[in-house]
Amino acid sequence: MDKWYWSAAQVPVELHTMLSELGELFGLAEGSGAKNITFERIAGDGVVSEVEFLDANNAVVRYNTISAAARGVGSVMANIAGKQSTSFTMLGIMVDFSRNQVFTVEAMKKMFKRLALLGFNTVLLYCEDTYELPGEVAFGMMRGRYSAGEIRAMDDAAAAVGIELMGCIQTLGHMGEILQWEQAYGDIKDTASVMRVDVERTHTLIGKMLDFWSENLRSRRIHVGMDETHDLGRGRYLDHNGYKSGFELFTTQLNLVNDACVKRGLKPMIWSDMFFRLGNPKQVYYDLNSNIPAEVRAAIPKNTQLVYWDYYTVDQDFYEKFIDMHRELNGEPLMGAGVWIWSRLWYDHEHSAIANRACINGCRNKKLKEIFFTMWGDDGAICHWDSAWTGLVEASDLCFGIDCEKSTAARYDALTGSDYYINKLPAKLHHITNLSGKEYAMPRYHNSDMAIFWDDILLGLGYRNLLVMDKNLIPEIIDEYKKILTALEPHRGDSKGGNLNYAWLLTRYMLNKLLCRKKLEEAYFANDKAALQVLAEKDLPELEAYFAGVMQEFRTQWLAVSKVFGLETMQHRMGGQKERIAEAARRIKDYLAGVCDKLEELEQPLPEKPERMAIYCDMASGSNLV
Repeated sequence: MDKWYWSAAQVPVELHTMLSELGELFGLAEGSGAKNITFERIAGDGVVSEVEFLDANNAVVRYNTISAAARGVGSVMANIAGKQSTSFTMLGIMVDFSRNQVFTVEAMKKMFKRLALLGFNTVLLYCEDTYELPGEVAFGMMRGRYSAGEIRAMDDAAAAVGIELMGCIQTLGHMGEILQWEQAYGDIKDTASVMRVDVERTHTLIGKMLDFWSENLRSRRIHVGMDETHDLGRGRYLDHNGYKSGFELFTTQLNLVNDACVKRGLKPMIWSDMFFRLGNPKQVYYDLNSNIPAEVRAAIPKNTQLVYWDYYTVDQDFYEKFIDMHRELNGEPLMGAGVWIWSRLWYDHEHSAIANRACINGCRNKKLKEIFFTMWGDDGAICHWDSAWTGLVEASDLCFGIDCEKSTAARYDALTGSDYYINKLPAKLHHITNLSGKEYAMPRYHNSDMAIFWDDILLGLGYRNLLVMDKNLIPEIIDEYKKILTALEPHRGDSKGGNLNYAWLLTRYMLNKLLCRKKLEEAYFANDKAALQVLAEKDLPELEAYFAGVMQEFRTQWLAVSKVFGLETMQHRMGGQKERIAEAARRIKDYLAGVCDKLEELEQPLPEKPERMAIYCDMASGSNLV
């Protein structure tokens, strides 16, 4: 990477801190040298970033916001000239720190710098319970919770590069992690994940939550959640108070939380789904015919912004209609789109690209000003987070009106020092179901990569489900995995973007897992005892060793960026997988020795229709006790 220099005497003071911070990681330094960059403040609506190369060694960045200047630096590093602008005054991401993985402060500082170079100006920290509250020992216990000092340090680091850090919490549902502690929080428990709205201690706790974020962040905006409370009032609240409609309970809680925010000078936002769900008989979110009663509309505080979250829709027209419905309900919403890293092993480039184009174009047509991209950690945050930089670069480009893969690739290469196209390749581990020219469709209930990775080698729930979906799918997947493995081989030493050695290890393991299961079925039903012997003595021990390599690399990359808490969950699961591979070899040996007369696991009939195969518990066992 070429090194660019900037002069403190010539650059506006407002950029000095940002440029100094960026210089710690990228080819940027204060002073003068062979290549020099200068900056000019300009007027303009939205965010405007313009780069002009005066010659090979001198560049000018014209900007109207700090984040526009930072994106301009990224453009210079990528050798991209010209004017880029976006009408989005908020361009952000939301990072999930509630599903095992909690990043260290140092990892977040690096993230902020990369995001700044892409033009992002907002980061939301999704923390259900992963932060410390005074007098609440069980709140976030053993979960990697952040201290007040850590939040302040991240806030300072984000502000230094032009990023606003916001709290993104929960004040009604999604609180199962604390409600599991009966002695500490049994008195505020309505259902397994929803707090009671009728007890004072609930609101005392929420007050502590709001105080934490109010006191430790510069931002006066806060996301207070309140989504997916499907069983609100159906548990202990019902036992103590009798039935009350979900609408009434929800709006009562919302107004209490809103008042608590206003008291602290905070501007709240909430996820909008519950209003739309409660407005139709099937309680689905994306229903254009939802009928929200007038009294409920009137009960929504006008200063509470609604966040329209949608990571699924691939139809631009739907986004536009739903934005209009949000505006009619309660004024100007925010858009919560998705960079898909949840319930995946590697960033899902295919679906994210299609959905985000439709979403961003719809928002732009409707002149929506604020958008952020959620990055959830469903299923234990198993996805390799750094694999998402290809998606973050693309999302930022699309928001700036750039839909050119060559330009996106150049920006990614400059940002990470790695190759855009090779880092996208492991995404094909997931969208196997769209091979062979199959029409695109979002596989909401089937994750092919997870179905293979988490599948029990003997039970074969994921493998069998693939067969039911399409009997030709297994050979297609095997063929595709072989191609991915070959393509990744020369890049195993590259971890500047995603960890490509980890991607190679994943591919090798899953390829051989499919081959072993296929050979097991064929040999067993053909009564080929010689082949079964090879499986037990060679193939399965080899597969176990391959998985041990995956486990070790997973641990290494986890501890490089994350707190230690949460790793135990993944090691419990992975250790179980490893043991089941060893058990498969033992079972085959028992069968060959006559200890058992059949392998009952293989004798089960296939289901008639494909089942939901999306996360660990779907594939690990036929029992729901896992």
